Amino acid sequence: MSLRDKLASGQPVITVELSPPKGTDVSRLLEHALALKGKVDAINVPDCQLSMLKMSSMAASKLIQDHTGIEAVWQLTCRDRNLIALQADLLGGYALGLHNILALTGDPVQIGDQKEHAKQVFHLESVRLLDLVGALNTGNDACGQGLKGGGTDFTVGAAINPFKLGNRAQQLRLKQKMERPVHFFQTQPVYHPEPVEAMLTLLRDLGDQLGCPPPRLLLGIIPPHSAQAARRMNREIVGVNIPESFISLLERSSQPVLESIRYCAEVVQELKPFADGFHFMPVGMPSKVGLLLDECFALSSS
Repeated sequence: MSLRDKLASGQPVITVELSPPKGTDVSRLLEHALALKGKVDAINVPDCQLSMLKMSSMAASKLIQDHTGIEAVWQLTCRDRNLIALQADLLGGYALGLHNILALTGDPVQIGDQKEHAKQVFHLESVRLLDLVGALNTGNDACGQGLKGGGTDFTVGAAINPFKLGNRAQQLRLKQKMERPVHFFQTQPVYHPEPVEAMLTLLRDLGDQLGCPPPRLLLGIIPPHSAQAARRMNREIVGVNIPESFISLLERSSQPVLESIRYCAEVVQELKPFADGFHFMPVGMPSKVGLLLDECFALSSS
């Protein structure tokens, strides 16, 4: 079953994020991806997250699909591309068989490893990128001119930060995303039901206003491999809010990776009634994803 069909079916959807290498050796990336065969519905491939130089997310997504048979969710950001480049990549990616996209604004260059040399573009941001994908999906370019041979047919995802939805500007932005052709939302990591319940209430209210059901909701989960890593993510990554109680648990543990997996399995169990699925971001521990998924869903089914 394709990712789009799985989303439409109402069945739970599981995706995992695997980051491309900073280099050309993809052997470990493909090894980690292949280990997820039969465990996930798609692998999400970041586009130079945190503005750190990595292999092209388009290339890595194509390699993953070709070598594993697992669908990729290709992340595309506006940071490095003008309008022509965005359209060219979208058309090229679709022709390569990349039919699932997560449309993002992107992190600023100033936080990355190329900040002294690279220039950011941001010709569009995520909402206008969704407009662009919508235009291509209807067979037109950004100028309203028809595409030869027809357009694209992307399954489209967008991001939500549950911890910023109390902000009126962010609520408006969420409404704008819901007015566009979005099939699923993917959230920043959550560990407690309270922000999820508030987010669901807002999504339902906006859906009533717009006369349409909200897109499917995939809740983000990050299993930090250590207390130090968790604190660094809280400090450096926008939207990450790992609870102090979780961090303290990792500090006291003699096996923090296993402790993190057990904790996240319990979180999945608690959040499962609120979610249409989960998106796992195994920062620093891609080799443990299989164990993480086994623990999460063995517990959920027990």
